[in-house]
Amino acid sequence: MEKSKQEEDSEGMNADLIDGLNKWREKHPRATMREIEEEIDWRMSAMRARLIADTVVRSASTEMENGKKEMCPKCGGEVKQKGKKKRKLETNGGQEIEFEREYVRCQSCGHGFFPSR
Repeated sequence: MEKSKQEEDSEGMNADLIDGLNKWREKHPRATMREIEEEIDWRMSAMRARLIADTVVRSASTEMENGKKEMCPKCGGEVKQKGKKKRKLETNGGQEIEFEREYVRCQSCGHGFFPSR
């Protein structure tokens, strides 16, 4: 069975994480348990942020492709796509993620926003 793009990306991230950790360990052979734990936590947090960003972009593009209508959260009016814009957010783990996704504007009240899904 053929792997999905997300499965391939995840495997690549896992391999990068382990490879990076092995290289770090070679440079820090006397690292304490605490230092190892902190390094792994930092690397896992970065991988988590990347997974979040990838999933947000993938789900937003799927929604637009499927023709689902996003409604304005302020007035309930119909929205129109205004192109892609970059957005920066911070994850619960303190990692900043930046991604590009569709931006929309309400045709009734003019409110602009990134679709929720």
